[in-house]
Amino acid sequence: MSKNVRIAFLGGLGEIGRNCMAVEQDKKILLIDCGLMFPKAEHGDDVDVIIPDFSWLLERKDRIVGCVATHGHEDHVGALQYLLRDASFPLYGSPLTLGLARNRISEARLTDKTKFIEVKDNDRIKIGPFEVEFIPVTHSVPHAHAIALHTAQGVIVHSGDFKIDLTPVDHRRTDLARLGSLSSNEGIRLLMLDSTNAGERGHAPSESDVGVVLRALFNEHRGKRIITASFASHIHRVQQIADAAIDSGRVVVPLGRSMINNIRLARDLKVLTIPEKSLVSADSLGKYEDEEVCIISTGSQGEAMSALTNLAKGDSRYVKVGENDAVVFSSHAIPGNEHNVNKVIDALLRRGATVVHSGIADVHATGHAQAEDLKTYLNVTEPEWFVPIHGEYRHMVANAELAKIMGVAARNVLLCEDGDVIEVSDGGIDFAGHIPAEFVVPQKAQRGAKKSKQAISKRGKKR
Repeated sequence: MSKNVRIAFLGGLGEIGRNCMAVEQDKKILLIDCGLMFPKAEHGDDVDVIIPDFSWLLERKDRIVGCVATHGHEDHVGALQYLLRDASFPLYGSPLTLGLARNRISEARLTDKTKFIEVKDNDRIKIGPFEVEFIPVTHSVPHAHAIALHTAQGVIVHSGDFKIDLTPVDHRRTDLARLGSLSSNEGIRLLMLDSTNAGERGHAPSESDVGVVLRALFNEHRGKRIITASFASHIHRVQQIADAAIDSGRVVVPLGRSMINNIRLARDLKVLTIPEKSLVSADSLGKYEDEEVCIISTGSQGEAMSALTNLAKGDSRYVKVGENDAVVFSSHAIPGNEHNVNKVIDALLRRGATVVHSGIADVHATGHAQAEDLKTYLNVTEPEWFVPIHGEYRHMVANAELAKIMGVAARNVLLCEDGDVIEVSDGGIDFAGHIPAEFVVPQKAQRGAKKSKQAISKRGKKR
């Protein structure tokens, strides 16, 4: 009889963000991701971020053998700085993933509480009782991974966030061949699959398609200064914006702390290519005519203190937005952020700027697989059991239906939510209890100060 494996879902199943799960075997715990969630309007103006409830985990903190980070987005690594206040364990991921995570951990002065262990594509390493394999996938941040856990109960695959992009900017594709090999040879006992776009028909568009649109926009607005807004972690989008800018005779000007830091990190790791002569600091903007400048700014989600919001309010000491500016929102608003984004767009329009967003032109491509991509993934992996993860409840329901369409037995599809615990045994997989999984608002003080936390219900009511 093989040893049982338990999986506890601390977040990410029923909301966008807070992605975190704990896999347990031989009384050892391996975390997969540890992310935060940005609040919605109903959570109140005094809430900056929401993290998982770590109470169950901290009661077992001596059993944590490590955390595997699938990629560097804050909804997957942003809560590490809060967990590391009270626990210590190594962090595993690609160099870029670790670099993005390190930024926040360093700001919290907690780098001594972890070790940053770099992995390469297709590495298979021992972490506690687990054999952990890092399978390359394409996402909206470079060097993301799916995770294959080789356990006493067979292979458990965690898809991470991914898309099937046949023409990615860096030519690094989702490794369907390796996933198919696992299915054919060892078999995949359990697949946990990204649900974010399960309700969207068809295939996710290629990131490279956005580059074509950006080049056309740079040509259309060649007499204006161009200001773009994107996620600072979307290095492929930054690369395409920079390429379009340089090809049209412009210098590239990063604006916003995270954009400046991430461009520096990505260039150091050779994930991003921008010639030194084409990269200019905001302090030097006065040396260039408007048509010679492309600004790449943070603030695509209308964040209150972001560089783009300051531009829209007229509070930037570097740039005064006017009629000779074209502002390109190269992103979609995350659900809940629509109001803030629209406020920034209105403010920019009042200042006379031209604004281009995804409702006007195809200036954004999702980083998540859509329905036909998910069906392809399911066809390749042929899992015995299936749990949809990462998304709101409707997304997970849609993903569960896709699994059934692709031949997973209905009795082998488990629709889980935050706080659920499942157990993988010789006899199958079933629910095995529940752990605390409230939304938690972390205390803002730095390390060493008195710590507190406030639970908040999923409807936004503080407790």
